Amino acid sequence: MIVIDTWKGLVTNASPYAVPIGAAVTQSNFQCRRPGELSARNGQASVTIATHAGTTVPIIEMFRAPLAGVESVIYQNASGHIFVAKGIS
Repeated sequence: MIVIDTWKGLVTNASPYAVPIGAAVTQSNFQCRRPGELSARNGQASVTIATHAGTTVPIIEMFRAPLAGVESVIYQNASGHIFVAKGIS
């Protein structure tokens, strides 16, 4: 396991020559779910949503979001509409 004692955070707009020591330009397969803590993601998995009024328009962006203790997905379709799907299992 790699331990970084002084991680300076994710610096996406910096030149590769000006990145502070201990900072990152890209973040792959890690997530920040608590301030100051970086953890490895488990990877992709198929999910089933208990109840949701979906759409046939393609999804262009989606994010995992624990809302009020319920696992949810917030997503945007190609028409620009934003949906929240709750009750993922």
